[in-house]
Amino acid sequence: MGISRRGNSWRVSVTHEGKRVRRDFKSHDEARIFETEATAALYAGRPIDSPNARRSDVPSTFGKMADHVWKLEWSKQKASDHTFNRMMQVIEYFGEDTPLEDITSLDLEQYVLYLRSEGNGPATINRKMAIATKVFNYAHRHGMITIKPTAAKQREPDGRMKFFSKSEEQEIIESMSEDPDAQDFFTVLIDTGMRRGEALSLHWADVDLYRKQITLPDPDQIKAALPRSIPMTSRVHEIMMRRLGDQRVGEHQGPFPFTGSYLDHAIRRARGEGMDHEAVFHTCRHTFVSRLVQKGVPIVSVKTLAGHRAIQTTMRYAHLAPSNLVDAVKALEDFE
Repeated sequence: MGISRRGNSWRVSVTHEGKRVRRDFKSHDEARIFETEATAALYAGRPIDSPNARRSDVPSTFGKMADHVWKLEWSKQKASDHTFNRMMQVIEYFGEDTPLEDITSLDLEQYVLYLRSEGNGPATINRKMAIATKVFNYAHRHGMITIKPTAAKQREPDGRMKFFSKSEEQEIIESMSEDPDAQDFFTVLIDTGMRRGEALSLHWADVDLYRKQITLPDPDQIKAALPRSIPMTSRVHEIMMRRLGDQRVGEHQGPFPFTGSYLDHAIRRARGEGMDHEAVFHTCRHTFVSRLVQKGVPIVSVKTLAGHRAIQTTMRYAHLAPSNLVDAVKALEDFE
C-alpha cells in the first residue's frame, strides 16, 4: 500500500486478497483519505469501497474500451475502415490488455514522440491522438479512471498550406503506374476536391455521366461537409466512364470499391514508408482549392465547390490570389 505521484495526480495502490487495486486522485489529501479508509476496511474484513466503485461489465483495458467506442461511434462512419486502421495502430502501441488506469499523460506524450520518429505529420498525429482521447473520455465517463490523461495538440500549419504543382502531381501519378486504381483515385481527388471518405462512399447513383456531375447528398458522417454538386473535368469523366465499363468495378455500388487501408498501402508502395499517406490525399483537396483560387474563381464559388461550412475556411487560401489585390489597388488609380 502506498501513495505515489503520477503526473498531475496521486495514485494509491492497495493489495486486497491477492488483487491489486489502484485509485487516482486529483490531490494528495484525497489520496490519503482513501488510503486510510482502505486500510480500515482491510482490517475489518470489508471490501474496499470508493466513490468510483466499478462495475464488472465496464471495459477496464484500453483495447476493450476502444472496441466499445468502435461499436458505438466509429463503426458508423462512412470511412470506418480507415478509422479502424488508426484505432488498431493506437491499440498496438498502448497494448490491448493494458489497464486504462495505467496509462498516464507522460505515456501519451511519449506516443507523440514515437509518431514523430515514424514520420507522422502534425495532422496525422492529432487524428491518432483523438482516438486515444475518445477512449479515455469514455473511460472517465464510466468511472474507470478519475483523471483523464492528456497531451498537447500538435499545431497544424494554417498559413501557406501544401499543395501539389503540376510536376509533383505527374510524378505521384507515375509512381503509381503499377496500381491503376490508386492512380484513378488520386486524380479524381485532385480534380474534385473530395475528401477521401467522400470519394470512398460514392455510389454510382451519385455519378451523373450525362450531366458530368458528382452529387454528394448525405454529409452526415463526413467532417464539416455540406451537400454539394461538383462538375467533372474531362479526365474525371473519362475515369468514371472507364471504371463503369470495367466489369471488375462496374458491378459494385460505387466507382471505388476498396478501403482506406488499401490506399495507405498503395501510397507506401509508390512513395516509400516514410511518406505521410494521410497528408498525400488531403493535399489533393488543398490542391483543388488552391488552383481554383489561383485561376481567379470567386471565393464564394470556391467555398461551394469545396463544401466548406464557413467562408473563413476558404479565406485561408486567399493569399494565393495576390493579383486580385493588385487589380483592386489599380482601381484606385482610375478613380476620378
